Amino acid sequence: MKKLIYLFLLIMPGVLKISAQEANKAPEYKVPAAYHFDYKVVYEISREENKTPETMSYYFTKDGNYMSMEPQDSQKDKDMNFMISTKEGLMITFGEEPVPKSPDKNRKVLKVIDMHSMMKGTAESIAALAKDIPKKDKTEAEKKKPNELDNFVKTGKTKQVFGYTAEEYSKHFTKDENGKQRSGTMSVWYAKVDFDPEMMFGMGMGNPSAGKSQSNMNQSHPNNMLELGMTQKNYLLIEMDVAETGGKSGTGMKVVGIEKTNLSKSTEGYYIKNYAGMSAKEMMQKESQEK
Repeated sequence: MKKLIYLFLLIMPGVLKISAQEANKAPEYKVPAAYHFDYKVVYEISREENKTPETMSYYFTKDGNYMSMEPQDSQKDKDMNFMISTKEGLMITFGEEPVPKSPDKNRKVLKVIDMHSMMKGTAESIAALAKDIPKKDKTEAEKKKPNELDNFVKTGKTKQVFGYTAEEYSKHFTKDENGKQRSGTMSVWYAKVDFDPEMMFGMGMGNPSAGKSQSNMNQSHPNNMLELGMTQKNYLLIEMDVAETGGKSGTGMKVVGIEKTNLSKSTEGYYIKNYAGMSAKEMMQKESQEK
């Protein structure tokens, strides 16, 4: 169960699919006067190492062009206290920093970071290094081994969640973990909502379809638990449960709130650092020049 929660959390805070093949020069990005959000979704997440569940809030637009995650108070930093991710692969951060040549004073700063171009140099270096590492051929059994999150089937069960009808998808699992046989049932609940949460899945680092065509994804990972959020329009993951035979069972994560919001994040008064189209090296060079 711990592994499943970790896999899901990989896609939610990151919300960005990074591919070296997509790291082309990005068009100029113009920062708007404000970012407007239409819906707020609050998740409660239970982790085995924590006694008390954590809550995470996400903000969505109706059309799904961008989204935001609200960090917990304990995780907020002055240099990044609000973050927005866009469908174009941009990360917009709001925060504060010392004023150049006046370190005793702070200014509000907004940074536009292009995750595709930023990772281009890094991805190329890793690819070059990988060429020198001997590759181990996978066995036919390994090639055909299904993903742990594949092959979920709709059960026909439904329930009402904050005014929406959620449907259950489930699968039975059996696996060997450190020589111990484990089995049980995993269930996920999805609801069709009146806003677009696809970015949560389609641009996540943990998304198994990253870099693959939809047809290839369907063949290699049929009915993947996370892929359902992309193949079904306006589908929101509502709940994830694990019931292990003779072991631990419970809810790993669930939605505890869905509401309309008129949140508007103004960019007025922020010093803008637009790094769209820049690699990590170029960003650091520009940062150094500004100090």
